[in-house]
Amino acid sequence: MSGSELNKKNIEKNRKNILKIDTSVMSNKASIYQSRSMIEENRLMILSNYAAAFMGNRQLANHNTDELFENRKAILASIECDTDVEVNYVQASINKSSLDFLEHRSALNSAALDVSEELAAINTQLIAINNKIMDANQGIVVFNAEQIAVNSSLLDGDLKPSNATVDGNAALIAANAVAMQEIASRASRNGDRMKSLLSSSAENSASLLDNKALINERRASILNNRDDILANRQRVSG
Repeated sequence: MSGSELNKKNIEKNRKNILKIDTSVMSNKASIYQSRSMIEENRLMILSNYAAAFMGNRQLANHNTDELFENRKAILASIECDTDVEVNYVQASINKSSLDFLEHRSALNSAALDVSEELAAINTQLIAINNKIMDANQGIVVFNAEQIAVNSSLLDGDLKPSNATVDGNAALIAANAVAMQEIASRASRNGDRMKSLLSSSAENSASLLDNKALINERRASILNNRDDILANRQRVSG
């Protein structure tokens, strides 16, 4: 078999392998778009749950706390005392009520600070992720510029088949084969990573739906507490 015939055979073999690699790479691309869609949907659901839990349930629960301690003060202030001992007991109970509220508020402040610190750390990570996205975008721009230059060179007639040699063609074909192996290997790794990512995204979706259900249940409990608080206030004012 002549050198040209061997090159022709290897070119056809490479072409078939390129089609297989193309299928794998493009499949990964579609899966990446699918996973990114799921991730964005989860992110929006996280923000929705965060708003419902922090701006909704938390504020309403805190409002209930304020009102129930107002009721406590009114209840204690309405108690009639006959002796100094009784007066002291009621006043000490009022102080205890204030301390109970302040202890609760102080613990909530610590919990809120913990969450805020974690959110600040997450924001730092998101900034780093944005930088990676921008770097990747820049990579696309640079690649496109390089390929535009290649097209311009081809249009200018810089590719001269008349200068080709059997050995030069063989070297190009061999280099293509090596490149194919590297791309196929990366596509395989990306495929494995994609399966794991889609699985974790599906698990996150299920967890977020559970969180949403729990937030709704907790809101119902908070509203029940509010009914009891209002009932106590009516008894105090009555």
